Amino acid sequence: MLRLAGRDGLDRATLRDVAAEAGSSLGSVQHYFRSKDEMLRYVVRHLGERVTERILHGMCEVRGTSPVRSFLMSMATEMLPLDDRRRAERRAGRAFATRAVDVPELIEELRQGDRWLHERVTELIEQGQRDGELRPELDPVHDATALLAMIDGLGGDLLLGVRDPGDALAAIRYHLDRLGPPQQPPRGGRVPPGGRKS
Repeated sequence: MLRLAGRDGLDRATLRDVAAEAGSSLGSVQHYFRSKDEMLRYVVRHLGERVTERILHGMCEVRGTSPVRSFLMSMATEMLPLDDRRRAERRAGRAFATRAVDVPELIEELRQGDRWLHERVTELIEQGQRDGELRPELDPVHDATALLAMIDGLGGDLLLGVRDPGDALAAIRYHLDRLGPPQQPPRGGRVPPGGRKS
């Protein structure tokens, strides 16, 4: 299914296409999925579980030695469609979101995943504030929303080919650097280029 999503977009794939890609009969696929909506729900739930596992694994590392901003950068990189696997995941997610607009039960599936991710990023920003790595005046809820919206927008740009991967990563790195405390001028009063001596 993900190979189809990466190549053609899952929104255009049929159950027959999935069966052909898997080397199975249509009847075998229909044994597990009665409709395309059921197949999409399964794919997105499966993808959500994979992303959740990667995020939780990363959060465990953050609680040990890895800085919060480094993990948020790794999380963003993992979520952006930078290779075939991530492009397939992204396209499957977009297909699900498009179909979900008209199917209430699919919308709720999407909302649950979005709420979970937003809560985890909010927690990480709060941890960064406690550790002195992020600015204390940040609003963790709003900054989590802004970061996730930025990743989502850049992901769409990458799929469309209107943004270079290097530029997308640089934009996220720039944003995360701005969340950190301002850099102190070096001793001796020398100020970095573009800065001002206080």
